[in-house]
Amino acid sequence: MLGTALLFWGGMTGNALAGLVLAMIVEAAHWTRLRWDFDDAACIRAWHLCVVAMALATAFIWIEGNPYLTVPRLLGWLPALLLPLQFVQAFGLRNAIAARTFAFFTKQQRARNQRHGLVPTAAYFNFGHVYLVTVMVAATPLGARPESWLFLPGLVVLTIWELLGAARCRPAQVVPLLLVAGGIGLLGQVALAKAYNWLNFGSLRDYEEALNPSHYRTAIGHLGEIKQSPGILWRLRPDAHSPAPTHLRSVGYNRYRGGLWSNVTPPESRADDSDFKALVPLLASDATPFHPLRGEAGPEANRPGLRRFTLRGAAAANAPLPVPGDAASLRGFKVDAFERNSLGTLRVFPKEAVIAGEVAWHDPASAETPPWLELDLDVPANDQAALRQVLTELRLAQQPSLAAKLEVLRRFFQGFQYTRYNTIKPPPIGTFNRPGAISLFLTKSRRGHCEYFATAACLLLREAGIPSRYAIGYAVSEHDAKRDEWVVRGLHGHAWSRVWDEGAGTWLDFDPTPPDWLASETSHGMSLQWLLDGVQRLREDFALWRSHSYHRLILSTVMLGIGIAGLAWLARRLWRSKRSLAPAGTRRTAATAGGGGRTPLHQLEKPASRHLPPRPPGQPFGQWLAGLEAHLSEKAALDEAIRLHQQLRFDPAPPPPPASARLAVLTKQLAAALKTRRIDSI
Repeated sequence: MLGTALLFWGGMTGNALAGLVLAMIVEAAHWTRLRWDFDDAACIRAWHLCVVAMALATAFIWIEGNPYLTVPRLLGWLPALLLPLQFVQAFGLRNAIAARTFAFFTKQQRARNQRHGLVPTAAYFNFGHVYLVTVMVAATPLGARPESWLFLPGLVVLTIWELLGAARCRPAQVVPLLLVAGGIGLLGQVALAKAYNWLNFGSLRDYEEALNPSHYRTAIGHLGEIKQSPGILWRLRPDAHSPAPTHLRSVGYNRYRGGLWSNVTPPESRADDSDFKALVPLLASDATPFHPLRGEAGPEANRPGLRRFTLRGAAAANAPLPVPGDAASLRGFKVDAFERNSLGTLRVFPKEAVIAGEVAWHDPASAETPPWLELDLDVPANDQAALRQVLTELRLAQQPSLAAKLEVLRRFFQGFQYTRYNTIKPPPIGTFNRPGAISLFLTKSRRGHCEYFATAACLLLREAGIPSRYAIGYAVSEHDAKRDEWVVRGLHGHAWSRVWDEGAGTWLDFDPTPPDWLASETSHGMSLQWLLDGVQRLREDFALWRSHSYHRLILSTVMLGIGIAGLAWLARRLWRSKRSLAPAGTRRTAATAGGGGRTPLHQLEKPASRHLPPRPPGQPFGQWLAGLEAHLSEKAALDEAIRLHQQLRFDPAPPPPPASARLAVLTKQLAAALKTRRIDSI
């Protein structure tokens, strides 16, 4: 059963080879007579080895990937990390492990008992059951096949197998209930997956891999406080002669309805069903590849006159990469591919968990498509009245240029208050043509967070006949003078507008939020943030150092050498202390002396446990089995079986050949009698 469970774990987590190897190691105990006399001290050492392995695995997983996924990934590798304990039990002379194995102060407690003359008492349990549960939990949908329909059926089969083999249950009742529960769970798994796909909107309050390029559910019209993480997401280091960009855009949208921004592309503008197109790399003059962001761009996307900065941070697969709106090209990133959609959203498929590369920007030509007037001038009907009222008060139409109009809007929003706590209530359900949250923001509340400011600016510009789009990303405002780099945190998550400049034929960033919003956000940092920042920098820098092929070879060679040396030392010690169990019916050897061998009567242990209390530690098996006299009429057969069992195990003289065969016959006879008695009692 453990071997099957390990194969199931390997299939669910995408570690088929590891599951096969672990299954062969665990099941090898049934194929070989090799055993070791593992005592309590050996169990404690095995547990310490498991703890060290878990600590090293935690550090390795944390360095390699997203720190928030460390616990799920560690959970997925627990079957391999706890293998030493299962090995000690499977190949030991005892079928149990002392509970005090897991006590941290076991040695101190044992020494204290010896000083005071106390008799040590220990409770033993079968670790195989714990290991089976661990394997099934580790096979949960956290690995390579998170939505596989095979998980719940496999879990039900393993649970039924375990209950039928180890518990006192009625199969006719337990099996149907488990099948019904598994069916309900499978339907729930499918329903939750469908609901997640339907409700999976991005959030400015989460990491950027949660952003959905198709739609984004803002907090507009929802009460409550917006909370953002103070952790570092990205680090920028501009060239010596280049300033840092003020905004890094992650995703852009062009249609607004009821707090939801969407990316809508006219069907005639799509070549296929996907709006994302892969960027084709080109070779620079020094023969290094770079990715131009504009599809028609050539070597000029990497020309010397462009501003440049290096970008470093953790990136998830299929996640947006934050770059300036006027970025021209990318170079030096270790990725499988870059993809860009019509609104300029850049999607990355990294080779490593942490990436770094160079971004060339300040390009007068835009990578975004020109405006689609039916979309980039679209305004919700319930907000039009308030928008026209504000435009009339501002006399925006009388302004001579786009720059003048944007300056009027900027001054207008200076009279508003920035707050992270939303107080504008959504309109009642079932009401139509009621003023929306943006109308209330412009005419009554005049307070909100950046999503309100950016959305209101977009709609005002559209109502004035100026195409605009909605952008979310990060504001670059924190400079670390000691390291000469700019730091982008979750607190710097921001929203602003993209405005079409008809004269220049390009899109411009327009940030209407009052500039004091940054002071409000950065005042909520943690007192120990400097320590967390240092640990994160160390982790990311080490991950980048390790990603180099030469450094990876060195590190892999060192780790492989340490692993081989440790396994060789452990194998040598195990080989020198090995024992061999003699087959039943043959002369007992020194390897099975002292109660280490088994006889056919041991097969009666499981049926007897249904009629007898648990066997106390230290009680001989024959003495415990003698308690069946009150439950059997075949007392003479039981006495003879116990006598033959004792003779086969402890008599130094060779037993007569028929003894083992006779004991096997008596064991079957007693097992049948116990089964009949159980059926009668039911």
